[in-house]
Amino acid sequence: MGANRKFITVAIACLFSLSTNNFQATADPADAFPSGPYDVSLISASILYPSLFGVNKGLPVADVSGVLLPNGTIRAFVFAQNKGIEIADSTDGKIFTRAGNAFGGDRGQGMPRVVKLPDGRFRMYNSTSEGVSCSISSDGLNFTSEKTTCISKSSFAAAKSGLTGPGIVKLSDGRYRAFFSDMVIAGTGPDPHQVFSATSPDGLTWTADSGVRIGTGAANVTRSAEHPAAAMHADGSITLFFYDNASRGGKDAMGMPILENGAQGLWYATSTDGGLTFANEHQMEFPSSLGHGFGNDPDVFLDKEGNMILWAGGFDTAVGGYIGALKLNKQVVAATPTPIAVKPLPSPTPTPMPVQQTPIAVQPTPTPTPVVIATAAKKITITCVKGKLVKKVTAIKPTCPAGYKKK
Repeated sequence: MGANRKFITVAIACLFSLSTNNFQATADPADAFPSGPYDVSLISASILYPSLFGVNKGLPVADVSGVLLPNGTIRAFVFAQNKGIEIADSTDGKIFTRAGNAFGGDRGQGMPRVVKLPDGRFRMYNSTSEGVSCSISSDGLNFTSEKTTCISKSSFAAAKSGLTGPGIVKLSDGRYRAFFSDMVIAGTGPDPHQVFSATSPDGLTWTADSGVRIGTGAANVTRSAEHPAAAMHADGSITLFFYDNASRGGKDAMGMPILENGAQGLWYATSTDGGLTFANEHQMEFPSSLGHGFGNDPDVFLDKEGNMILWAGGFDTAVGGYIGALKLNKQVVAATPTPIAVKPLPSPTPTPMPVQQTPIAVQPTPTPTPVVIATAAKKITITCVKGKLVKKVTAIKPTCPAGYKKK
């Protein structure tokens, strides 16, 4: 009986191991995402919204973070006005059910970003008044504070208003790199924003990287960029997804902020040097059902089929802040066929052909028809008599009338 019990225990352990291996929890900073460029397909225009969490209509639900649990459930962490960090679960990525609150209520944490740790626990990074805080959870539902300030805003002179929740990747040398922007100040702007970065050996203790990754002062991509999400690729390159509010700094003659026409929306750019410099920027195009301005505060993660899922926010005055879901597909670019070089054959030297002269027919000179000039006939006058009567007759061939005689 003891042997059987031992066998059953081992069998259950093996099955559990297989199950967890088939459904690895992501977002893991070491996850390898498909590389771009990307096209999008809509999953749902609204998966998270105010009424789902008891938030009043018109107020924000924003700053989402997605994780795939070992059992295949998709878990969402989102900031809800007056509620704090709310949690919702879904089996299909479309319909979500509220699952709890990360800190038991509103404790001042915002902009959650949750990552899976190698030991199976979950770490949440939040925006705070001093920068970024770190919290830990064994079940992904209940979080406790690890460090009130993991990344300090004081390390970034241009981020006086604070830092956003970071997007995090694991580098090839085992270190972690976090990407974040300066905080948007409610009721102001729009102002241009910058993306910065920091590195860490363990995800808990961070050192600021010098310079600007994206935005004014960056090496390549200088457009306004806020609240980035990060994706690592199999070749070691890194893609950042970020929102451009179209602000370029300064004001026009009317005192309004200068905006770049058509630039507002979600963009992405890629780095091949470990996330220090970015290039090849692209703007994402979304279905019209998501509304103008959709795409802020993005997050990316892999579902259980390995699809790349993008969540981002929008705002509808009739509803409030909401989160939409899309799948990112690698863009298929038709290759231009390479022309095959054909060696030209030598041109043969043509053999001259005799030119046949066509004889020109000589036409005989026609004999002119003589022109006959008529000579006017001369009239003659004769005298004719008949008794005492005398009559003169004039004609070419005159003759006397009957009874008359020529004199």
